[in-house]
Amino acid sequence: MRHRYEVVVIGAGMVGMLTALALAERDIGVLLVESSRPGGGQSGRSHGYLHQGYAYGTAEPRLPSLFARATSRWDRLAAHLTPVTERSTVAFADEAAARGAAAHWASAGLPVERVDPPAWLASRITSCFRSSESTLYLGHLLHTLGERLEKAGVHVARGEVVRTGRDGNGVTTEYTGPDGSTVPVAARVAVVAAGAGAAGVLERSGLPRVVQCRKSHMLVLRGDLPAVSAIFPEREHHGLFLASRIGPDRRTTWLISDFQSFDGTDPDSGELAGWWARRILTTLRSLAGSHTLEGVDLLSGYAATKSGLLPQSGTVAHEFGREFLDGRVVVTSPSKLTLAPLAAEEAVRSVCAVLGLPPGEVDWPRLDAPPGVIPAHGQTPHELWETELAAVKSPDLVRDLPPIRVLNSLFAH
Repeated sequence: MRHRYEVVVIGAGMVGMLTALALAERDIGVLLVESSRPGGGQSGRSHGYLHQGYAYGTAEPRLPSLFARATSRWDRLAAHLTPVTERSTVAFADEAAARGAAAHWASAGLPVERVDPPAWLASRITSCFRSSESTLYLGHLLHTLGERLEKAGVHVARGEVVRTGRDGNGVTTEYTGPDGSTVPVAARVAVVAAGAGAAGVLERSGLPRVVQCRKSHMLVLRGDLPAVSAIFPEREHHGLFLASRIGPDRRTTWLISDFQSFDGTDPDSGELAGWWARRILTTLRSLAGSHTLEGVDLLSGYAATKSGLLPQSGTVAHEFGREFLDGRVVVTSPSKLTLAPLAAEEAVRSVCAVLGLPPGEVDWPRLDAPPGVIPAHGQTPHELWETELAAVKSPDLVRDLPPIRVLNSLFAH
């Protein structure tokens, strides 16, 4: 059976779901194809930072204004959600680096407020600032987006796209369903919003591989820890992002990532995981006080893949979309999840141009938390990364770090 829609959206992450919803609310027939489950890729594995630009320097001078535009969209989308943390601590161990960063923030129009270092940090921290960056539990938004898509009449299909290409005045997209059968779908436009999977979709379709994939890792610490979010931007000292969640058992989980990533096409980059995790822990031990790390009783982690469009401008976050086959195939892949609403808007404009419709402004809805899972402040139900991979339980991070071979086993799953 050959199905027909006006638009096929490939990928049910934040960008794909937002794009499908905005199109459906314009009475455009949309099929959303997802290979695993909604939010099961980059969106569901994010730490939930709504970046403002504090962690990025003068090499990205336009990022603060872009983030500000994106944040205005998030303010509407997440208006009814309580952030996990309202603000983030930006900490430095070098006073000269702190002065340079503060000067950059002031020139970029970012609010700068110097504060005393909180008690959970190590004594070597010389300067602290409070940023306007909040963190969200994206699981609520993904869940509610799914409900809104169903109400808007978006059809969702489970399957892996094996090809999309020009067919007359439109495109044909073929996907393999759970039963192994191949389903062809005719549409006027296909939107590739598959995140890390977009590179494979493009390659199988004979289209340019304009999506770059980078492997990264997230370290997970759990225990009696303070609920905080923090940024350590000193890259020469291995800068870190730290975000918190509080589970139903009242234990706090820290998700820790850094500024490092590896070529996603390199099959050996996974062997770097143990080295990377030990470097993270070494850095964290110099930044967090020993009295804080004594509360850690579980160490875990997972490997992830980031994606973004290969930049034409020479910077990493300024392109939101590419068009192929006279605009019949639109590829969208923002390098930062914060920019997802802007990327979706760009995709909607591209689709409307092909369909001959006025793009107008996207009136993003307010996404309420789903009934029955609205948490108390700071509490969240389980997220995708909370699968127990605990190769090291009750780690003694204060006196001795686990060996690299043990850390590597965390990511062998």
